[in-house]
Amino acid sequence: MKENSPHSLGRLGITADTIRTYDRRIPRYTSYPTAPVWTEDVRGPEWARHLEETSPQSGPLSLYVHIPFCRKRCLFCACNVIATRRQGMADQYLDDVEREVGLVRGLHRGSEEVMQLHLGGGTPNYLNSEEMKRLLDILKGHFQFSPGAEQSIEVDPRIATREEVFRLRQQDGFNRISYGVQDFNDDTQAAIGREQSREASFSNIQAAREAGFESVNIDLIYGLPRQSPASWHDTIGCVLEAKPDRIALYNFAYLPGRLPNHRRLEEKEMPSPAARIEMFMEAHDRLTANGWRFLGMDHYAREDDSLTRAFERGTMRRNFMGYTTLRGTDVLAFGVSSIGDFQSAFGQNTKKLNVYRAALAEGLLPVERGMVLSEEDILRRNCIESLMCQARLDLKDERVAEIARGVRPQLEELAADGLVRIGGGALEVTLKGQMFLRNIAVVFDAYMQEMQNKVTFSRAV
Repeated sequence: MKENSPHSLGRLGITADTIRTYDRRIPRYTSYPTAPVWTEDVRGPEWARHLEETSPQSGPLSLYVHIPFCRKRCLFCACNVIATRRQGMADQYLDDVEREVGLVRGLHRGSEEVMQLHLGGGTPNYLNSEEMKRLLDILKGHFQFSPGAEQSIEVDPRIATREEVFRLRQQDGFNRISYGVQDFNDDTQAAIGREQSREASFSNIQAAREAGFESVNIDLIYGLPRQSPASWHDTIGCVLEAKPDRIALYNFAYLPGRLPNHRRLEEKEMPSPAARIEMFMEAHDRLTANGWRFLGMDHYAREDDSLTRAFERGTMRRNFMGYTTLRGTDVLAFGVSSIGDFQSAFGQNTKKLNVYRAALAEGLLPVERGMVLSEEDILRRNCIESLMCQARLDLKDERVAEIARGVRPQLEELAADGLVRIGGGALEVTLKGQMFLRNIAVVFDAYMQEMQNKVTFSRAV
């Protein structure tokens, strides 16, 4: 990297020593407390009781459905997937989902209004048109979707057709679509086992626009094998040409100890931490100079996108789906490995399809672990979410100020390194600090000490 590069780390004061200091293994904070803290004290019966007792206080809902199937598992993937081409798998799975939705609806005594629906995976467009219609009929048969509900779906552009994209919008009612692109470079795609032509990505984005989707997102990952600042420059050029409404820009989490498919990747082919930050800044500078707003650790959106408006209103929040537009909605989740976030408690379904199926056959919710949050958990969760979503933490609340006083030495170290500013009754994250947002959030994590020797998290840089 040249020091006089327009994307140089030097202009933010990020040195090799800075990278060494902050390149720690820490959580991504899609939840707090993070999943490794959860226990088997919350299983199916406990989650059922929690839903029944707390749902009268709940308001509008978000629904998440996990479709685990993929035709092939990509080498970089960290999602809970089932790679299969067997006929009938999806239809049988929908039998199970229907049982689970019925059980949950029988326990839920609050509002049945749905403000958001998200299908994730796996590959949600693994479902054919009949299967997708059946899934939506199941959900809409048990819940009342509001007229303006956000309905989003993750789509693999390698298997999606123009006709399918139009059907998802015009027949099935989805109004937001997200494409897994990761990188436009052929060499990187070969290294991660995801050959995807530029034509497939571009034609899908164009089809989504013509079909009338309100927002089109693409996922990108930096830090993959065979990536370089030069190849990444070309990838960002493709993004500028494609003009998606939203961009999710993720730092690759390499976890060979936990994920067998990661062991097939060549670690020596991965870019260095310094190159990763250079690639992030390349993306950040070019995107923000060309009409996208930086909203948080890994999301960008056009000025007129609803996510940007939520950011400006202070209603954007972060959860297991990334950044979303609605603060305060409880999440009911269905399918293997899915995670409910309901009335200050988390409940995660089993990751094993046979166990999921067996529990439902017995009339039990397939939740295998979770956590009911204490008042302090909720307070710290709000602190971390504020930093992640607004790059700012208001210290005027005495309860928040007390937590901040307890970690004052760590905050002063961050301030000395130029990552945060403390003053005026607030803690503010600097642009330099945005490169290390997870390192700032971890200061407020009361469980990190007990976890760090038990769990292998991804590297922050």
